[in-house]
Amino acid sequence: MDFASPKAVRTAGLVFAAVGAVQGFFFLFGMRSGSPHALHDGVMLAGGIALLAAGFALLHQKRAIENTPCSRVRSVAMGFAELTGCARARTPVIAPLSGTSCVFYRFRIEEEQSSSRGGSSWKTVDQGQSADWFDLDDGTGTITVDPDGVEAELGRDYYTIGRSDGFLARRQRCSEWRVQIGETITVVGTVRALRSLARERQEAIHDRLVALKRDPAKLRAFDANHDGQISTEEWGNAVRVVQDDVLRAAVAAKPGPPQDDLIVARGDAETTFVISDQGQRAIVRTLSIKAGIALAAGAALTVAGAASLFARPGAGGTGIPW
Repeated sequence: MDFASPKAVRTAGLVFAAVGAVQGFFFLFGMRSGSPHALHDGVMLAGGIALLAAGFALLHQKRAIENTPCSRVRSVAMGFAELTGCARARTPVIAPLSGTSCVFYRFRIEEEQSSSRGGSSWKTVDQGQSADWFDLDDGTGTITVDPDGVEAELGRDYYTIGRSDGFLARRQRCSEWRVQIGETITVVGTVRALRSLARERQEAIHDRLVALKRDPAKLRAFDANHDGQISTEEWGNAVRVVQDDVLRAAVAAKPGPPQDDLIVARGDAETTFVISDQGQRAIVRTLSIKAGIALAAGAALTVAGAASLFARPGAGGTGIPW
């Protein structure tokens, strides 16, 4: 799930606006004594609702992928599709942590943080993934992959723990995931045309008509009454002849792999876009686990936060003792 998407941002905004409204209601009606605890309850409630939203989004992704059969590049239709094939490089791509040549990478750098209670945790200080296009070849054809905004379900290829530079260096944990050149992967996303065949034919007709106007010898062939002038009717005949020639040339062209004609990327209506080094079953299983955890944790936090929040205004304060 992309938490930076407009839908996710709107959802988060509505959640926190609702929590703020509840807090303001308590404050205006004189329930100030429990406001710090109520704030904790509101944060827990907001976190639970956000997890529920994430869980349902993951569940939607899982069902969309599960209900989409694997297609061949040669016969793939426009729209949401699943494709499996070998990754081919279009431009040189070098993974930043390992320095390995690949077609796609994702990396994360975490830094160890110490807490006041003597414990430690890891905080992400840098992360990212490549955006260079690459090709997917399944033997029947080749399709371009635009990895911008993709969710990469890949096995980790590089992992180190060491200290960063500097006098007060902290431990850093570096992870990297890659799609190697020639590796078999599964891509689930939205297929669309890079070029419009209709527009290409219009451009071809236009170019031929311009060339015809500049060639008096060829233009005389359409002067039916031999008066040295091309009338409107005679020019209409020339246009029809050129259109027929372009159409016959298109029909006679041998069908081949749709190299550079199609691209698979993140869609506008269906935003599910996944690259995996495993098959559909593995993707569905991973999404099922993530959705189950998010829904269970979200439900628990939402119920606990709401119960504690709305119990505080009563006498005795029966909310969670933060």
